[in-house]
Amino acid sequence: MIAWDLTVFYRRGDTGGGQGLHGLSNSDSVVQAARDAARAAREWADRTGSTIKAVPGRLLINGVQGPIDLPGLDGSSSLDEVAAGAEDALHQWQVQQRPAVPEYESASAIEPEDDGTAPRSVSRGGELTVLWQDLAATAALEDVAAGATDDDLDAAENHTGYQWPDEVRELFQLQGGGIEIVPMFRLLSLDETLTTWDMWTQINDDLRERWPEGSAPDEAAIRSAPAGSPAEVFIPDLIPIADDAAGTSLCVDTRPGNLHSCVVEYSASAGGSRPLWVSVNAMIATVVDSIRNRRPLHDGWTTTTTGTLIWYSDD
Repeated sequence: MIAWDLTVFYRRGDTGGGQGLHGLSNSDSVVQAARDAARAAREWADRTGSTIKAVPGRLLINGVQGPIDLPGLDGSSSLDEVAAGAEDALHQWQVQQRPAVPEYESASAIEPEDDGTAPRSVSRGGELTVLWQDLAATAALEDVAAGATDDDLDAAENHTGYQWPDEVRELFQLQGGGIEIVPMFRLLSLDETLTTWDMWTQINDDLRERWPEGSAPDEAAIRSAPAGSPAEVFIPDLIPIADDAAGTSLCVDTRPGNLHSCVVEYSASAGGSRPLWVSVNAMIATVVDSIRNRRPLHDGWTTTTTGTLIWYSDD
C-alpha cells in the first residue's frame, strides 16, 4: 500500500490556487499510485467545476519520496502517460538525494538502572530532527519553546497506558508547542497533549452513556482495526499533537498496520478522518516544501516566515 499527497493548481471562475489531495493506493507500485492520484485530481476537478492548469502538479510518495513534478493532469496526457512520467521522475529524484543523512549531536546517554535496564529514550538525531532543523532554518523560527525531557515523556506514556512511537517522542523533545505548523493547527506542548487526550477520553465516556442501548460503536473493534481506519469515537491510541482551538485535533494514530503513526484529524462531530499524512515526518516535510518552494498547502494556504509560521489563504 502506498500513500500519496498531490497538489494540483487550478482555476475556478475568477479565482484559483492550489488544492491538496491525499489518498492510498492498494498497491506497492509507484506507477499505480501516480495513476490513482491523477485520476483523483481529474475527478475532483469535475466535481468542483475547476479547470486544472497546464502546469505540473506536485506528488509526494509515502510522505518522504519527492515531491516530484506530475505533468499532464490537465488532460493533455493519458493516465498511463502521467504514471510512467512519475516513475521516471521519482527515479531521478532518488538519484539526486544525498548519500547520507548529516549527523547531529545525540542526547546525553542515560545510565542503566540497577536491574540492567535503561529508561526508554530517543536519540535527538533521527530523521525528524533533520527535518525539524530544516524547518527551523527555512522558516527562520525564533524562540521555539523548550521541549520535554525523557522523564516527562516516560510519565506521559504511563498516563496514557502504552508506549508512544519514537517520532512522537522526538517531536515533543524538539519543541514545546505554540507553532502553527499547518493552517489553523497549533502544535501542542506535552502538557497540552495530555490535557487534550484526557478531554477527548472524558467526552467519549460521556457520549458512551448517552448512546441508546446496543447502538454504541464497538470501541474494541475500532481499536483492533488497522491504523488509518475510521474512528467513530476517540480511542486511547490517538495522540493529539496539534489543535485548532475550535474542537478539532490532529492526532497520531498508533494502532498497528501499514499506516502506524499516520496523522489524522479528529473531532467529536466527525470522528477520525482518513490519514492526512503517513507520518509526522511527512507532515513536516510537506510544510518545508511549501515554504521553500512557495507551494500552496491544502486549499491555497501559504505562509509568511517572520520568526514564526503565519498561514493565510489566497481566497
